[in-house]
Amino acid sequence: MSDDDLDVDALIDEHKDETSDGRHATEAAVEKADDDTPALEDAIADAYEAIDAGDVSSNLTLRDDNLAALFRGLEQSGRLADVGEQAADVLDRDDEDADSRSAVLRLLVRIGLKETDTSVIDAGKAGRKQFLESGEF
Repeated sequence: MSDDDLDVDALIDEHKDETSDGRHATEAAVEKADDDTPALEDAIADAYEAIDAGDVSSNLTLRDDNLAALFRGLEQSGRLADVGEQAADVLDRDDEDADSRSAVLRLLVRIGLKETDTSVIDAGKAGRKQFLESGEF
């Protein structure tokens, strides 16, 4: 087959549902479901329970010189609250207190998750609901 006869788009369509090891995504998902890994919603509900019991910290930590400098600059220049308000607006959270570093970071992470994969946010909500309905808090 010459390069002229090669239909690149057809090849991409044919293989787009494969995982990096060549298996079809459905096959990989079934194999993953067969192991002991809990569903995301269940894992989130368990995490809420562990946080509530004090077994797991509710803090998240990240190290990044560039972000640390950016946020320090935002704080020193008085612009942090502006970024927080804009982030709250994107998420339609008018009542959000968005003038601390922690609050702004929370909002920005939520925006990133929403932009990346809304199903993760939905799973978080479902896991929280599952935790609250369990009455174990």
